[in-house]
Amino acid sequence: MGSSEYGSSYGDEKTLASVTTFQKKTEEAYDEAGLKWKPFTAQPFRQEVSRIIAIYLAVDGPRQLNLSDRERTATLTALQNTTHPSAFRAVLANVEWSLKRQAHPNFIRWTICNGNRPRVIFARGLGISLITLGLIADILITLSHANRGWRVLPLILYIIGISTQIAAWKGMCVVLHGMHHRHLRPWELFADDDDASQSELRDFSQETLVSTSTNSYEDEPWVARYERRNVIRKIFDREVWIQEPCLRQIQDTIFVQSLIGAVIIGCIIVGIFCAVPRGALF
Repeated sequence: MGSSEYGSSYGDEKTLASVTTFQKKTEEAYDEAGLKWKPFTAQPFRQEVSRIIAIYLAVDGPRQLNLSDRERTATLTALQNTTHPSAFRAVLANVEWSLKRQAHPNFIRWTICNGNRPRVIFARGLGISLITLGLIADILITLSHANRGWRVLPLILYIIGISTQIAAWKGMCVVLHGMHHRHLRPWELFADDDDASQSELRDFSQETLVSTSTNSYEDEPWVARYERRNVIRKIFDREVWIQEPCLRQIQDTIFVQSLIGAVIIGCIIVGIFCAVPRGALF
Protein backbone atom coordinates (compact mmCIF):
# COMPACT_ATOMS: atom_id res chain seq x y z
CA MET A 1 0.00 0.00 0.00
CA GLY A 2 2.88 2.34 0.86
CA SER A 3 4.52 1.62 -2.47
CA SER A 4 1.31 2.47 -4.33
CA GLU A 5 0.93 5.73 -2.44
CA TYR A 6 4.55 6.62 -3.17
CA GLY A 7 4.09 5.92 -6.88
CA SER A 8 0.93 8.01 -6.96
CA SER A 9 2.65 10.87 -5.14
CA TYR A 10 5.63 10.74 -7.52
CA GLY A 11 3.29 10.76 -10.51
CA ASP A 12 1.40 13.78 -9.15
CA GLU A 13 4.66 15.68 -8.59
CA LYS A 14 5.82 14.86 -12.13
CA THR A 15 2.49 15.99 -13.58
CA LEU A 16 2.56 19.23 -11.55
CA ALA A 17 6.11 20.01 -12.71
CA SER A 18 5.10 19.31 -16.30
CA VAL A 19 2.08 21.62 -16.05
CA THR A 20 4.24 24.37 -14.56
CA THR A 21 6.75 24.03 -17.40
CA PHE A 22 4.03 24.22 -20.05
CA GLN A 23 2.50 27.29 -18.42
CA LYS A 24 5.86 29.03 -18.34
CA LYS A 25 6.57 28.28 -22.02
CA THR A 26 3.05 29.39 -22.90
CA GLU A 27 3.57 32.74 -21.18
CA GLU A 28 6.87 33.17 -23.04
CA ALA A 29 5.10 32.44 -26.34
CA TYR A 30 2.48 35.10 -25.57
CA ASP A 31 5.19 37.62 -24.67
CA GLU A 32 7.13 36.95 -27.90
CA ALA A 33 3.92 37.48 -29.89
CA GLY A 34 3.41 40.86 -28.17
CA LEU A 35 0.37 39.71 -26.16
CA LYS A 36 0.66 41.18 -22.68
CA TRP A 37 -2.46 40.13 -20.78
CA LYS A 38 -2.97 36.55 -19.65
CA PRO A 39 -5.78 34.34 -20.99
CA PHE A 40 -8.78 33.26 -18.95
CA THR A 41 -7.66 30.29 -16.88
CA ALA A 42 -11.22 29.29 -15.96
CA GLN A 43 -12.05 28.28 -19.52
CA PRO A 44 -12.39 24.54 -20.27
CA PHE A 45 -9.37 22.74 -21.74
CA ARG A 46 -7.10 25.70 -20.93
CA GLN A 47 -4.44 23.34 -19.58
CA GLU A 48 -4.49 21.25 -22.79
CA VAL A 49 -4.29 24.40 -24.90
CA SER A 50 -1.24 25.51 -22.90
CA ARG A 51 0.44 22.21 -23.69
CA ILE A 52 -0.32 22.60 -27.39
CA ILE A 53 1.12 26.12 -27.40
CA ALA A 54 4.27 25.05 -25.55
CA ILE A 55 4.92 22.05 -27.80
CA TYR A 56 3.64 23.08 -31.24
CA LEU A 57 3.29 26.89 -31.38
CA ALA A 58 6.13 28.27 -29.28
CA VAL A 59 9.17 29.43 -31.23
CA ASP A 60 11.47 27.05 -29.36
CA GLY A 61 8.89 24.29 -29.01
CA PRO A 62 10.15 20.70 -29.37
CA ARG A 63 7.71 20.03 -32.23
CA GLN A 64 7.32 23.54 -33.56
CA LEU A 65 5.04 23.78 -36.57
CA ASN A 66 6.23 25.57 -39.70
CA LEU A 67 4.08 28.66 -39.26
CA SER A 68 4.66 32.24 -40.31
CA ASP A 69 4.83 34.96 -37.67
CA ARG A 70 1.45 36.24 -38.83
CA GLU A 71 -0.20 32.81 -38.49
CA ARG A 72 1.40 32.17 -35.10
CA THR A 73 0.39 35.58 -33.73
CA ALA A 74 -3.17 35.24 -35.04
CA THR A 75 -3.53 31.78 -33.49
CA LEU A 76 -2.11 32.88 -30.13
CA THR A 77 -4.40 35.91 -30.12
CA ALA A 78 -7.40 33.67 -30.70
CA LEU A 79 -6.27 31.19 -28.03
CA GLN A 80 -5.82 34.04 -25.60
CA ASN A 81 -9.55 34.68 -25.79
CA THR A 82 -11.02 31.23 -26.26
CA THR A 83 -10.21 27.52 -26.19
CA HIS A 84 -12.76 26.69 -28.89
CA PRO A 85 -11.32 24.53 -31.72
CA SER A 86 -12.11 27.31 -34.20
CA ALA A 87 -9.09 29.17 -32.82
CA PHE A 88 -6.88 26.64 -34.64
CA ARG A 89 -8.46 27.31 -38.04
CA ALA A 90 -5.37 29.03 -39.50
CA VAL A 91 -3.07 26.32 -38.13
CA LEU A 92 -5.34 23.59 -39.50
CA ALA A 93 -5.09 24.94 -43.05
CA ASN A 94 -1.30 25.15 -42.84
CA VAL A 95 -0.89 21.68 -41.35
CA GLU A 96 -3.29 20.12 -43.85
CA TRP A 97 -1.38 21.68 -46.74
CA SER A 98 1.94 20.44 -45.31
CA LEU A 99 0.59 16.92 -44.91
CA LYS A 100 -0.87 16.75 -48.42
CA ARG A 101 1.85 18.59 -50.35
CA GLN A 102 5.02 17.75 -48.39
CA ALA A 103 4.77 15.00 -45.79
CA HIS A 104 2.66 12.53 -47.77
CA PRO A 105 4.62 12.83 -51.08
CA ASN A 106 7.89 12.50 -49.15
CA PHE A 107 6.55 9.44 -47.36
CA ILE A 108 5.54 7.82 -50.67
CA ARG A 109 9.00 8.48 -52.12
CA TRP A 110 10.55 6.96 -49.02
CA THR A 111 8.38 3.82 -49.12
CA ILE A 112 9.24 3.24 -52.81
CA CYS A 113 12.86 2.60 -51.80
CA ASN A 114 13.19 -1.17 -51.40
CA GLY A 115 16.88 -1.14 -50.48
CA ASN A 116 18.98 0.63 -47.88
CA ARG A 117 21.49 3.30 -48.88
CA PRO A 118 24.52 0.97 -49.21
CA ARG A 119 22.49 -1.35 -51.46
CA VAL A 120 21.33 1.53 -53.66
CA ILE A 121 24.91 2.84 -53.95
CA PHE A 122 26.04 -0.67 -54.85
CA ALA A 123 23.32 -0.84 -57.53
CA ARG A 124 24.44 2.49 -58.96
CA GLY A 125 28.02 1.28 -59.13
CA LEU A 126 26.88 -1.89 -60.87
CA GLY A 127 24.88 0.11 -63.38
CA ILE A 128 27.83 2.41 -64.13
CA SER A 129 30.09 -0.64 -64.56
CA LEU A 130 27.71 -2.26 -67.04
CA ILE A 131 27.38 0.96 -69.04
CA THR A 132 31.16 1.36 -69.07
CA LEU A 133 31.62 -2.23 -70.28
CA GLY A 134 29.09 -1.60 -73.04
CA LEU A 135 30.94 1.52 -74.18
CA ILE A 136 34.30 -0.29 -74.14
CA ALA A 137 32.82 -3.18 -76.13
CA ASP A 138 31.29 -0.82 -78.70
CA ILE A 139 34.56 1.11 -79.06
CA LEU A 140 36.58 -2.06 -79.58
CA ILE A 141 34.10 -3.46 -82.10
CA THR A 142 34.03 -0.15 -83.96
CA LEU A 143 37.82 -0.02 -84.18
CA SER A 144 38.05 -3.63 -85.38
CA HIS A 145 37.30 -5.30 -88.74
CA ALA A 146 33.94 -6.60 -87.42
CA ASN A 147 30.75 -5.77 -89.28
CA ARG A 148 28.38 -3.06 -88.04
CA GLY A 149 25.85 -5.65 -86.82
CA TRP A 150 28.17 -6.69 -83.99
CA ARG A 151 27.93 -3.18 -82.55
CA VAL A 152 24.34 -3.92 -81.48
CA LEU A 153 25.41 -6.60 -78.99
CA PRO A 154 26.40 -4.14 -76.19
CA LEU A 155 22.77 -2.96 -76.24
CA ILE A 156 22.05 -5.65 -73.63
CA LEU A 157 24.62 -4.12 -71.29
CA TYR A 158 23.20 -0.64 -71.91
CA ILE A 159 19.64 -1.73 -71.12
CA ILE A 160 20.60 -3.50 -67.89
CA GLY A 161 22.99 -0.76 -66.77
CA ILE A 162 20.78 2.22 -67.60
CA SER A 163 17.63 0.64 -66.18
CA THR A 164 19.54 -0.14 -62.99
CA GLN A 165 20.70 3.46 -62.82
CA ILE A 166 17.21 4.89 -63.34
CA ALA A 167 15.71 2.55 -60.74
CA ALA A 168 18.51 3.35 -58.26
CA TRP A 169 17.84 7.06 -58.81
CA LYS A 170 14.37 6.34 -57.40
CA GLY A 171 15.90 4.36 -54.53
CA MET A 172 15.07 0.93 -55.96
CA CYS A 173 17.21 -2.15 -56.48
CA VAL A 174 16.06 -4.12 -59.53
CA VAL A 175 17.23 -7.41 -58.01
CA LEU A 176 15.09 -6.89 -54.92
CA HIS A 177 12.22 -5.73 -57.10
CA GLY A 178 12.40 -8.90 -59.18
CA MET A 179 11.57 -10.84 -56.01
CA HIS A 180 9.19 -8.15 -54.70
CA HIS A 181 11.38 -7.94 -51.61
CA ARG A 182 12.65 -5.03 -49.56
CA HIS A 183 15.35 -4.66 -46.96
CA LEU A 184 14.30 -4.55 -43.35
CA ARG A 185 14.49 -1.03 -41.95
CA PRO A 186 17.23 -0.48 -39.36
CA TRP A 187 14.74 -0.28 -36.48
CA GLU A 188 13.10 -3.50 -37.70
CA LEU A 189 16.40 -5.36 -37.52
CA PHE A 190 16.75 -4.63 -33.82
CA ALA A 191 13.09 -4.53 -32.86
CA ASP A 192 11.86 -6.30 -29.75
CA ASP A 193 8.88 -8.62 -29.74
CA ASP A 194 5.55 -7.37 -31.06
CA ASP A 195 4.00 -6.99 -27.62
CA ALA A 196 6.73 -4.63 -26.48
CA SER A 197 6.51 -2.62 -29.70
CA GLN A 198 2.74 -2.28 -29.39
CA SER A 199 3.13 -1.21 -25.77
CA GLU A 200 5.62 1.48 -26.78
CA LEU A 201 3.24 2.73 -29.47
CA ARG A 202 0.40 2.96 -26.98
CA ASP A 203 2.56 4.81 -24.46
CA PHE A 204 3.79 7.22 -27.14
CA SER A 205 0.23 7.90 -28.27
CA GLN A 206 -0.89 8.65 -24.72
CA GLU A 207 2.06 10.98 -24.06
CA THR A 208 1.71 13.06 -27.22
CA LEU A 209 0.57 16.13 -25.28
CA VAL A 210 2.71 15.39 -22.23
CA SER A 211 6.16 14.48 -23.54
CA THR A 212 8.52 17.24 -24.65
CA SER A 213 10.53 14.99 -26.96
CA THR A 214 11.19 16.09 -30.53
CA ASN A 215 10.20 12.78 -32.16
CA SER A 216 13.85 12.41 -33.22
CA TYR A 217 15.27 8.96 -33.87
CA GLU A 218 18.91 10.01 -33.49
CA ASP A 219 19.06 8.94 -29.85
CA GLU A 220 17.45 5.56 -30.42
CA PRO A 221 19.65 2.57 -29.47
CA TRP A 222 19.31 0.94 -32.89
CA VAL A 223 21.09 3.89 -34.62
CA ALA A 224 24.50 3.13 -33.10
CA ARG A 225 24.04 -0.62 -33.53
CA TYR A 226 23.21 -0.23 -37.22
CA GLU A 227 26.17 2.09 -37.83
CA ARG A 228 28.51 -0.59 -36.47
CA ARG A 229 27.33 -3.17 -39.00
CA ASN A 230 29.70 -4.15 -41.80
CA VAL A 231 29.09 -2.48 -45.18
CA ILE A 232 28.92 -5.85 -46.93
CA ARG A 233 26.38 -7.01 -44.40
CA LYS A 234 24.31 -3.88 -45.02
CA ILE A 235 24.34 -4.47 -48.79
CA PHE A 236 23.12 -8.04 -48.41
CA ASP A 237 20.93 -7.40 -45.38
CA ARG A 238 17.84 -9.32 -44.37
CA GLU A 239 14.88 -9.07 -46.72
CA VAL A 240 11.12 -9.35 -46.40
CA TRP A 241 8.34 -9.70 -48.96
CA ILE A 242 6.41 -6.51 -49.77
CA GLN A 243 2.83 -7.14 -48.69
CA GLU A 244 1.21 -3.88 -49.84
CA PRO A 245 -0.18 -4.43 -53.39
CA CYS A 246 -0.37 -0.69 -54.16
CA LEU A 247 3.31 -0.29 -53.32
CA ARG A 248 4.23 -3.22 -55.57
CA GLN A 249 2.20 -1.63 -58.36
CA ILE A 250 4.05 1.69 -58.00
CA GLN A 251 7.38 -0.12 -58.06
CA ASP A 252 6.31 -2.11 -61.13
CA THR A 253 5.48 1.16 -62.88
CA ILE A 254 8.88 2.62 -62.04
CA PHE A 255 10.61 -0.56 -63.24
CA VAL A 256 8.76 -0.49 -66.58
CA GLN A 257 9.57 3.20 -66.99
CA SER A 258 13.24 2.51 -66.30
CA LEU A 259 13.25 -0.27 -68.90
CA ILE A 260 11.61 1.97 -71.51
CA GLY A 261 14.08 4.76 -70.79
CA ALA A 262 17.00 2.32 -70.94
CA VAL A 263 15.88 0.93 -74.32
CA ILE A 264 15.52 4.43 -75.79
CA ILE A 265 18.89 5.68 -74.49
CA GLY A 266 20.61 2.39 -75.38
CA CYS A 267 19.29 2.48 -78.96
CA ILE A 268 20.53 6.05 -79.34
CA ILE A 269 24.03 5.09 -78.17
CA VAL A 270 24.12 2.02 -80.42
CA GLY A 271 22.85 4.10 -83.33
CA ILE A 272 25.68 6.57 -82.86
CA PHE A 273 28.29 3.79 -82.87
CA CYS A 274 26.70 2.15 -85.92
CA ALA A 275 26.96 5.42 -87.83
CA VAL A 276 30.72 5.66 -87.17
CA PRO A 277 32.87 4.17 -89.97
CA ARG A 278 34.84 1.00 -89.28
CA GLY A 279 38.30 1.63 -87.85
CA ALA A 280 39.86 -1.63 -89.11
CA LEU A 281 42.77 -1.33 -86.67
CA PHE A 282 42.81 -5.01 -85.75
